[in-house]
Amino acid sequence: MAVPASGAVAFSTVNSVFGYGIAMSSYVGRVYYYYDSTWGVLSGTFPGSNFPMSLFYGKSNHDEWNCACDCNCACSK
Repeated sequence: MAVPASGAVAFSTVNSVFGYGIAMSSYVGRVYYYYDSTWGVLSGTFPGSNFPMSLFYGKSNHDEWNCACDCNCACSK
């Protein structure tokens, strides 16, 4: 499950998706994944300085859009 793509995002929601805790510093340097309709699944790294909560929109700590993965994918594989 990814963080919702819009609306208010609380750290409790972010933590339920990523599991790194409720301190912003816990996310610095961590990899995230997201789906882009043009390019497919992409990844990035949370920056090492202040970043907005909106950066969490639509992000997940694993590639849940790739149904060949061995995780809990959107396709239920």
